[in-house]
Amino acid sequence: MRLDPPPKHAMRVHELAKELGWPPSQLVDELRSRGEWVTSAMSTLEAPVVRAVRRDFAAAIPKADPEETLQPALYGDSADLDAITDMPDETFAEALARIKSEPPRRQMQASSKENRWRPPVLQALLDEVISQRPEHLSQPSNGHFGWEMKKAEQWHVQWAKACLNGLADEDPVAIEWIRLSGGQRPHLAVELSRADITPDEAGLRLGYNGRIDPRMDTLYARFRDRRISRSEVIVAVRQWRQNNAAG
Repeated sequence: MRLDPPPKHAMRVHELAKELGWPPSQLVDELRSRGEWVTSAMSTLEAPVVRAVRRDFAAAIPKADPEETLQPALYGDSADLDAITDMPDETFAEALARIKSEPPRRQMQASSKENRWRPPVLQALLDEVISQRPEHLSQPSNGHFGWEMKKAEQWHVQWAKACLNGLADEDPVAIEWIRLSGGQRPHLAVELSRADITPDEAGLRLGYNGRIDPRMDTLYARFRDRRISRSEVIVAVRQWRQNNAAG
């Protein structure tokens, strides 16, 4: 059976997985968690989906440098002959004291995992989750609680879909909406973005005839709570723009 080539700018799952350095099954699971319909590594991905996955994960892949050589120390102390030669003699008691002074291995692994690169949108969402942490909870040793990571990852999937639905294909724009909204309800950001409303404009406290009124809630908050309609937001922003243009 002959397989037709994917459309221009589209890719098959296994091709994108190879580019990311992932097993195809891992990418299939990731796409399914985003709500994409994929059945196997041979499924074809449309260009917007490919761009979204690259944006979220490709930057985490270090580019190979054919001229770069690995230092023996990267393989561990046993491969670094200089380190072995320079290692001073120590008694059993000294070695035991040194080992006890080092942090536990699992703590080092957790710290390494915590410091790994994260997509900017996911990091912004994680910051919003942390801002909602109850005051009586202290920061865990690895930086984040498991429920914080889980919530941020769930929101990340929602915002990735929002970007594909017309919010924007740029991380900085999505992050501005996240900061304004607290990371929740991305569909509201899509509604306003499609009406050519920017996050800065949605954050204005506008009153009568598009005038700044500090006593009012932001346009976004009033729209979120359904105290005003999208049409009313559009009218208020247009009046504010006209006022600024008139000086």
